[in-house]
Amino acid sequence: MKTRNGIRAEINSLYRSKIVSWLTDEINGNKAENLPVIIGLSAPVSDDDVLKNKEQFLDFCAQWHQKLPGGKVNFLEKTYAQIGTVEVPIQLVFEKVSDVASWAGHLVEYYSAVSRLEVIKREIPDLIDAALDCIGFITSFEDNDFYRFVDVSKWLCKHRNSGYMIRQIPVRGADAAWFESHRSMLLRFLRDYLDLDPMRRDLRQLGLVPPKPLVQVFLLDHTLRNKVGGMRYFGATIDDLQNLDIKPNKVFFFEDQATAMTIPDLQGAVVIVAPSNYLGDLCRIEWISLSRCAFLGGIELRSFAMLNNIRVYLPNTESLLMDAETFIENRDLWTFDDVNASDLVPPQAVTAEEANLYNLLACGVFGSRARLRQDRMPLKLIYKAMGIVDSLDEELSSKDNAVVLKPVFKIAPDPLNSPLNEENNDEAKDEDGAKLDIDPKEPA
Repeated sequence: MKTRNGIRAEINSLYRSKIVSWLTDEINGNKAENLPVIIGLSAPVSDDDVLKNKEQFLDFCAQWHQKLPGGKVNFLEKTYAQIGTVEVPIQLVFEKVSDVASWAGHLVEYYSAVSRLEVIKREIPDLIDAALDCIGFITSFEDNDFYRFVDVSKWLCKHRNSGYMIRQIPVRGADAAWFESHRSMLLRFLRDYLDLDPMRRDLRQLGLVPPKPLVQVFLLDHTLRNKVGGMRYFGATIDDLQNLDIKPNKVFFFEDQATAMTIPDLQGAVVIVAPSNYLGDLCRIEWISLSRCAFLGGIELRSFAMLNNIRVYLPNTESLLMDAETFIENRDLWTFDDVNASDLVPPQAVTAEEANLYNLLACGVFGSRARLRQDRMPLKLIYKAMGIVDSLDEELSSKDNAVVLKPVFKIAPDPLNSPLNEENNDEAKDEDGAKLDIDPKEPA
């Protein structure tokens, strides 16, 4: 005997299995297939069964005489010894989809689906099949969000190769945050109609482009600054940097902007704080690729990843201060990373010494995710690695020095003119390994 509560799971399963077909018929103006739906209530057949479970049987009959959420019950009048005449519920019959939806607890969802499918049929009829396939999330939207979703989809279908940034799409409320939270739904909804790659998750295949990143540039030579109106520091897009008429001798890639701002003038040198996601485009800029390049970052997993990515495009890029000796000597400045080695692809374009240090960091030999960030590195080390000697230190080290002088910087022999492990003079020695000569693998 099926009770009212016990039968709800069966009805819900029925609704889930048939709703797309029913909605398809509804939206196309056809009579819904598989209706009416008849569900047997498993009433007892024999008198013996009734009498053995008399109380349960009577309760079963009483339940189905109560008002129903939808549908109707077919009864059969029978007379039993010791009980008398009883109307026995035999079948539960649904003649409308709304009756099934009501029993399944999805009545509001059903009417919402019908209403929203009508909107999509009116606004973007070519996507009605996609809407039926995605009916679950179509009905999950708040009203404002649903209409925004429709307007965005309609615009994207008409402007497949717009080259627009998200903020340029003329749909109210369709900002970057909205696109990020609805990206997977948009791609699924538009996949078949726009023939999208199901393995891609980016919005570029919709013809949208991200905002152009600003690269932070520091010109450390006054002759270079004369080419840009005297500016020492500025931010520019990669396209603008490609048109920059300068020919530096040395380009240093930094990770930390604040550290880059502390670097004094150095003949023929440029410091770049590069966005990690656009290194390929940056490294292809002619005046960068024709310069001697070095990477001076922190000593942490992400720094090695960035070094690797730069060397993919500029194989002769040297690393500065990314060695175990520097790391250990500055252990009091360590912090602890928030990234796991498993989240990164092990670098390939590294020397044996660099690879060994990376593995030590990844394995937690120095402690769980220990790192030395660039912004915590002593500036004295950074200056020396770049070939800059702080003359104030020389003055203070002299026995005859009696006056504290204002810091003045002078140029030491260029560390990039020779292998990093060679001594240039007695005042400035490089601390890193031999000059790199690697042939990195092209990224996937």
